Amino acid sequence: MKRLQPACQAVMFGERNLKYVNRRNKLQVDLRGLTEEEKKFYSQALTKFRQGVPWVSFEQFAFDPRSPIYKRRRSHLEVLKAPLYLALEDMWLQLGVQQGLIAEGKISARSSAGRRPSVGKSGRRGLGIQAQPATRGVRRTS
Repeated sequence: MKRLQPACQAVMFGERNLKYVNRRNKLQVDLRGLTEEEKKFYSQALTKFRQGVPWVSFEQFAFDPRSPIYKRRRSHLEVLKAPLYLALEDMWLQLGVQQGLIAEGKISARSSAGRRPSVGKSGRRGLGIQAQPATRGVRRTS
């Protein structure tokens, strides 16, 4: 399996200038408005991303119902537009590409614009991506 170099980087210039940048798809997310809890969560997610944790593990961590991306948000649309969500979603997609679970050419600009992609039977809905089926080490139950 071909291992891609991580495309994203966290850029910090003091507390005032925190942003997430993906050089590959040109996504830039201003993270200056994050709460302390969100900053800590982002830092943990970035560590997991850099360690190359399994895609599903990252998804479970980042999008768990207790994730801070859902706090202070009144609607699904607010979540999809939240800076922390956008950065986590992009890291999640990049891990999927790196691990061969998502075809690199299948990620469109729409998926990085705050719409969760549809990924197989996981129940996630959105636009802009088609996942390759996970066949290695995945046990399907009916």
